[in-house]
Amino acid sequence: MQTNKLRIFTYSLGLLLIVALLSACGNRFEGQLRDAHKNAQSSLAYLKDQLDARGLSNALLIDKYASALIQQKPDYRDIATLLKKEATSQGKAYTTLNQRLMAVSLTPTNTETASSGLQELQLINSAADVYEFNNGLADVVNTLASLSDGQLAVINVPASQRASAQQANALVGNPAYGSWTQGSSGQSFWAWYGMYSMFSNVFGMNRYNYSSWSSRPHYSYYGNYGRNRWGSNADVAQNQNLSKRYPSRYNKPSAATNARYATTAKRSSRYGGTSSKSSSKSSSSRYSSYGSSSRSSSYSGSRSFRSGK
Repeated sequence: MQTNKLRIFTYSLGLLLIVALLSACGNRFEGQLRDAHKNAQSSLAYLKDQLDARGLSNALLIDKYASALIQQKPDYRDIATLLKKEATSQGKAYTTLNQRLMAVSLTPTNTETASSGLQELQLINSAADVYEFNNGLADVVNTLASLSDGQLAVINVPASQRASAQQANALVGNPAYGSWTQGSSGQSFWAWYGMYSMFSNVFGMNRYNYSSWSSRPHYSYYGNYGRNRWGSNADVAQNQNLSKRYPSRYNKPSAATNARYATTAKRSSRYGGTSSKSSSKSSSSRYSSYGSSSRSSSYSGSRSFRSGK
């Protein structure tokens, strides 16, 4: 009888130790997640202030292009007005980042969930960088330009791809505006979200089929750069899988894409040991601190472009 009691006591003590260890681990991760969440939240708040204050150059260009397109083509007023919204904190470019932030769990149940959450918060923080976000808005500017029959020039596009960019929708492939969906035929096509379905009529086609779409050159900041820098792991993985399923000379994954995909596929607990406090920046110094890293991603005529699909 004493032996049984001793075994029960030892077993119970072991369970208590395991629970205590798991709780300590969870609390450690929760603290890091809270810190990373505050950083991302602060970056998004600062970005909102800059958008509301009309402080982003490409946001101002969106306004200018939208107004010019309405004058040129009054029938395009609805789509131009919709794209003009992207220059504000009410646009999909900004609100999608907030949705990603709200989706991150701050109470992880295991190491994998915690590391995934920390990575996502770091990616959101990168996406909320004012200069990076401004670069991403170039896709909206260029979509407006593509509707103008050459009257409005595309911006920040390598010379070899300007002609195709002038005729393409730079927002295709960006998960803020739609998604690649597999139809009953097994083919993947682009399905716009909500009001953006207007593009189906404006661009003269009901669907963008991935196979035919990916077989032509189509430049976008998100597709060539943004996805690898701050896109979600789910979008990186889907893009990698689609590229393998429908290979073409224009959608070959770059070294940066392969590296990002490998990191995503082999996610480990290494993020658990990284303190998010080191990435904290005060709002007053954001422009100077981000400038050195983010300005390098801004385009100039002398920059050498690399595919980042």
